[in-house]
Amino acid sequence: MKKVLLIDGFGIIFQSYYAFINRPLTNKNGENTSAIFGFFRSLVAILKKEKPDYYLVALEGEGECFRKKIYPEYKANRPPPPDDLISQIPKIIDLIKELDIPYLNKDGYEADDIIGTITNKFASEKDKIAIILSLDKDLRQLVNDKISIYRPDKFSSEYKTLDEKAIIESMGIKPSQVVDYLALVGDSSDNIPGVRGIGPKSASQLLKEWDNLQNIYNNLDKISSKSAKVKLEENKENAFLSQNLATIKKDIPFDINWEEWANKPLNINKAISLLKKDSLKTIIDKILQYNQDCFGSVETGLFMSIQPDKASIQSNETESIQQDELKSLTKEYKFVSNKEKIYEKIKKIKKIGHFCFDIETTGFNFLSDEIICINIATKDEVFIIPLYISPFQQTEADIKIDKNYIKQTIELLKILFEDKNILKIGHNLKFDIKFLQHIGISINGNLFDTMLAEYCLDASNNILSMDDLAEKYLSYSTIHYKDIIDNPKKDTLQDVSIVELAKYAGEDADITYQLYEILKNKLESNKKTEALFYEIEIPLLKVLINMEFYGVSINKDYLIDLSVQLEKEIKNITVKLTEIAGEEFNPNSPKQIAEILFNKLKLPIIKKAKTGPSTDVGVLKKLSLVHPIASELLEYRTISKIKSTYSDSLPSIVNPISGKIHTTYLQTGTQTGRLASKSPNLQNIPVKTKIGKKIRLAFIPSPNNILVSADYSQVELFLLAEFSKDPNLFEAFKSDQDIHLKTASLIFDKNVGDITKEERSIGKTINFSILYGQGAHSLSENLEISRKEAADFINKYFNKYSDVSSYMEHIKEKCKKSGYAETYWGRRRTIPEIHDANKMRLANGERMAVNTTIQGTAADLIKISMIRIWDKFRVEKIRSRLIMQVHDELIFDVIPEEKDKVIRIIKEYMENGFDFNLQLKTSIKIGKNWGELE
Repeated sequence: MKKVLLIDGFGIIFQSYYAFINRPLTNKNGENTSAIFGFFRSLVAILKKEKPDYYLVALEGEGECFRKKIYPEYKANRPPPPDDLISQIPKIIDLIKELDIPYLNKDGYEADDIIGTITNKFASEKDKIAIILSLDKDLRQLVNDKISIYRPDKFSSEYKTLDEKAIIESMGIKPSQVVDYLALVGDSSDNIPGVRGIGPKSASQLLKEWDNLQNIYNNLDKISSKSAKVKLEENKENAFLSQNLATIKKDIPFDINWEEWANKPLNINKAISLLKKDSLKTIIDKILQYNQDCFGSVETGLFMSIQPDKASIQSNETESIQQDELKSLTKEYKFVSNKEKIYEKIKKIKKIGHFCFDIETTGFNFLSDEIICINIATKDEVFIIPLYISPFQQTEADIKIDKNYIKQTIELLKILFEDKNILKIGHNLKFDIKFLQHIGISINGNLFDTMLAEYCLDASNNILSMDDLAEKYLSYSTIHYKDIIDNPKKDTLQDVSIVELAKYAGEDADITYQLYEILKNKLESNKKTEALFYEIEIPLLKVLINMEFYGVSINKDYLIDLSVQLEKEIKNITVKLTEIAGEEFNPNSPKQIAEILFNKLKLPIIKKAKTGPSTDVGVLKKLSLVHPIASELLEYRTISKIKSTYSDSLPSIVNPISGKIHTTYLQTGTQTGRLASKSPNLQNIPVKTKIGKKIRLAFIPSPNNILVSADYSQVELFLLAEFSKDPNLFEAFKSDQDIHLKTASLIFDKNVGDITKEERSIGKTINFSILYGQGAHSLSENLEISRKEAADFINKYFNKYSDVSSYMEHIKEKCKKSGYAETYWGRRRTIPEIHDANKMRLANGERMAVNTTIQGTAADLIKISMIRIWDKFRVEKIRSRLIMQVHDELIFDVIPEEKDKVIRIIKEYMENGFDFNLQLKTSIKIGKNWGELE
């Protein structure tokens, strides 16, 4: 069978652009190249994977689509594409032409119609099958035993195959019924109306019973559902209009020339200058590699820069580009184990004043895993110092590793790493430095972390690996760990050949150094961002290393007993659930829960999910108002999660060497700048519940010490008052009033002294709802009141705090102009949603703008406090330590005789020295465990 690949060109272009929306790729002129890069990467990948006999890129035709003439509102709800996407489309089409890629478009028709016509034309040809590469669900109507669809996964090079069986399983209908299905349910993305009120489930059922749209209307009087019958009758015209709009044309007049569409090497020589212009070196490499792998063709006249071990081809000035214009990013990577040679290289680095380093390890535990090698890069060279390479690697490299060698090597490395005058560069330095500290190497002097630099440039950048940044800034595909550890016989980098280890390890340091040169310049272009990096994030990095290395003590015996106690509670709740339900069921099964709640107990369905009625927390909270089973299920879930996440797991992660747990703080884990944590996630321990306190009771100080907690009081509302200058809010903080009582008194038009406990609670909920940008719907759910009452509360709030409203609108407008939100200390977060035509996404973007400005500033504030306190502790030679940071709370492991001095330092450096008009206030608590600090 001959294989035909049909590519939905614009679908892949748009998907490629949005795949990189939070980390757009740019050329040397700063112009977006995400769509170009993603389209050709996807094209080469699918050609290489499928090796089709023929292929074609189907493009949209120029002029008005015939469907617009039938229905002017067709696709009218779609916002225009962003300018930086539109600018890439002509470049893509030019490259398609230069690479000699077969393509086709017809004026007045869409790419779907091109694909539909082609598949229809060879339907009678027994020797051909087709694969359609597209995300468009309309194309499912073309699927049959000879035609399938490949759907590319978002942010991935993987594909999901949709054949007849897959469509029946996912949609409950046959491919031949897809058009009539769309006629019934409509298509919001294309603005196809459908039958108002008929959803996917009803449509599938109708088609299952009557096969097609015409037959449904022929048998309208036999349809059992009265409401469906009425909807169908009222929307008959729309149904058949929608059917017409959704039907892919299969009879566009054009000839198929299979010879022109035959798969052949891509003409890289013609396209090279265009790809170079947009800094798309990776695409050049991928095309070269594709041509060689699939056709055995090597373009003479081109220097081939795929990977350092590939043979390069000498430059031919008359036919192609110069070798130095398309040079490989990588240098020669060598192991250096001779102590005299190591010392010579150290002396060179001392003269240079900076170097980049990276380590390879046998695992992630800095206390028990080993450093395999240390990789060091400067501008001109890369070398690798082996430590714990395996015996067979030692043989391959002619290196002998023994205790004496390791001891001498560590002493040499100390000369380099402990020199405070040398800048140390790396990617995710926290990981590497903890390993070095464990083997006795201190890190002095300034640091530059490329991961943190990228994060400071834009906190919305959540894809921050060295591999990703290499692709973004250098258009370079790195060797991935999984490419080296590629079979069951290889567990760690100690199991690969010394040649593979050198390539992988050396590249890490080499690429990171090149990223440093780029990111350093980018930071220097904005002084606030530069200050954020050098004055907050890099000093904080050192604080976090200290916290993670020292660790936190826990009471293992207490947690083991607590697990037993919680298991009993879980069993008791299970018995209650069985009694209420009248039968046994699995409380961990959403399907069985739904069966009990909605089929047996006939409780109202609040929300639907893809698999049926939802049983999520929000649904159970609402149902708990009308039935006790929902309350018990909530309690069951809470206790089960706490037990499995904390009381069961915490004892198992106590390090046997230190006797402590060593949380990892994620400095780049949020888009607001707040710290996150993992192993364990301290931020997820419930704050106000009894069960949360029981877990906190397990966190204890070192022997004979005490815990001291310092917590900013209402810091986000404080910042809202400080920045908005609203008289009522500002005065409340200035005079140290209870801000929740104050808000309640204004909302309820009562004196503060007359406010009840319940009214204060409402005031508190309103304060935080406004702060986090929640509307009447969310507030009504939180307070369990009507939406009208909630809307009245919000209106009263903004009437009383009118400058808060003005300040929030100012944040939104500023974000709309710049495209990003910014904290007081200059942390930026790009918010694409702020320009979205969809009202819901726009509102979400506006919420993010306000949240980022306030929460992000609070996050920066606590970070600055941590740095100040840690620095003061070192100056004063305080032995007490900062051991945890959770939300706005700092927790210290304090030597009793240092308690008063420590508290004095904490209050001084958390409350003073900030350029605020209002005075920050800190709440200090002391206890024998974290639970006592509540």
